[in-house]
Parts: sequence; structure tokens; C-alpha cells
Amino acid sequence: MTDPLQAALRYRFLSRSFAYPNEAFLPELKQCLGELKEAPESFRTMVEAFEKEEREPLQGEYTRLFLNGYPSTPCVPYESVYLEKRMLGDASLGVGAAYGAWDMSVEPGVLDHISTEFEFLAFLASAESMGGKLEKDARAAREAFMREHLCRWMPRLAADLAKEANMEPYRLLAEALQTVRCPA
Repeated sequence: MTDPLQAALRYRFLSRSFAYPNEAFLPELKQCLGELKEAPESFRTMVEAFEKEEREPLQGEYTRLFLNGYPSTPCVPYESVYLEKRMLGDASLGVGAAYGAWDMSVEPGVLDHISTEFEFLAFLASAESMGGKLEKDARAAREAFMREHLCRWMPRLAADLAKEANMEPYRLLAEALQTVRCPA
């Protein structure tokens, strides 16, 4: 991902992939995919798989995987749950501080949600495309955020999703997460 604008679009696509599959979900996902010049094949395959499914079963699978599965939710998409086994833990405070450094505010309940973290990375990658000092600062912030936050837990979420998903689109989402390259 060398072009910052394409990187921003990839992050935005991944962010939107974690939205609840309502009426707006698939059109939004397809729009994001259409804006990408260098979309990984896994993104296209995932969108095609979502298109083949009826909305109600997708909603049931989404709810089971990410919201309230029984006897437990297998893929809670929050950093603090993966790192601390609780909601709104210290990880969410660190994420909030990273957002605040860029004058961004986010509702407390979604601070460390994977979708919000990808959206922040999209913002930073967009800022990189501005050039000058902003480019350097945004790149450094993006790499630090990935090292200190997303890359500490997202690979485990992807593995859990690959193992727990009963529907192909969500197994493909796990594959799409593997396209994210974590900085060394």
C-alpha cells in the first residue's frame, strides 16, 4: 500500500465490512470497492459472497458473531475485549488518546471497535496524501496506531472469525483482514 489514498480506501472498505448488514450495507460496501483501484481479490470475492446471501440470515450471523452469540459471542470486535477481557478497558483509553491527538472525538461505546479503528486509519492515510509535514506526521501516527493498537488484536479476531463463521461472507472477511500489513 504505497499510495496513501488507496490505503485510505482499503481501510474504509474494511471499516464498512463490519457494519450491520441492513439495506444500506451492500450498496455502501460496493461503492467502497468501486473506488479502489488496487482492490485485493479477497475484497471482490467477499462482496460477491455477500450479494448471494439473503439479508435476514446475514443479520442473524452478524448478531451471533459480533453482538450476542450463545453461549458466548465468539468475535467481539473491540480491542479491550481481546486484550483485557472487558469493554471500555485501558485499550479504549489509549485509542481515545490517539484520536484526541488529531482532534477527533468518537462516542465512548465504539472507541476501540474495529470499524472505528479502521476509519481512523483511513483518516490518517488520507492526511498522508496532503504532503509536507502533515504527510510525515500522519504516517508516523498511522504506523504507531497500528503497532500499539490494531495489530495487537486484529489477527486474533481474524483467526476467531475464520474459525467461528458459518457463512461464507464472514469467512471471507477473515481472509480480507489478512491483507492488512502490520508495521514491524
